[in-house]
Amino acid sequence: MRNEALRLYRPTRAGIQRVLKAAVRACNAADWKRAASQLGVWSDARIEMPDESALDMVADLGLFEPNQRGRRSYDRFLEQQAKDLDPADLELAERMRGAYFSIFRMIGRHELAGVWVDDALNENQRIWILDEGLEASAPIGLEFGLRLFDAGQFHAGFGIVVPSDEGFTQLCIQARRRGERLPVRRSLAASLYAEAIWAETMSSAELELANLMRGSR
Repeated sequence: MRNEALRLYRPTRAGIQRVLKAAVRACNAADWKRAASQLGVWSDARIEMPDESALDMVADLGLFEPNQRGRRSYDRFLEQQAKDLDPADLELAERMRGAYFSIFRMIGRHELAGVWVDDALNENQRIWILDEGLEASAPIGLEFGLRLFDAGQFHAGFGIVVPSDEGFTQLCIQARRRGERLPVRRSLAASLYAEAIWAETMSSAELELANLMRGSR
């Protein structure tokens, strides 16, 4: 049974990567600047990338978060370039249209493959995410942000998993229960991505400082 589940998952994972590679070409200069600015990686009229994962975050925002006119680059891709995809990838691309970003809580391994999570911002809806990385490394109770979509028999994420602080998660839950805006400046994804980039940058800076101090002894 596990092998059957993985035989469904692995082609889907490869298809997601093909669709995203094609879709990102729909992002124009304004989309890239908007996304990079939200993450604090736009400097001197260009994107300053601390690492490859940050570039994935910029691309995710550029594609799936609406611009000032409420339009998403991904929708423009589906209307224009997606027709060049093969039928299987086009069907997958249409499913990815419904991708959304939320905070999830890891509650256990799925009996076949992947993990069970609760969607903390949607009344703890239980979801099966088929993802080998999460299955292998995510501890029970982990709260994390992820963009995912209904792939049919399971849900699949886009591969960018960022931690969510427990206090921030609770603030978001309370705001959602009261029917208020989430306590974020732009979007939930932008807030958690920016925090992850900042934490990684600080960690790298601390490591560099420690190495310098050891070298001066």
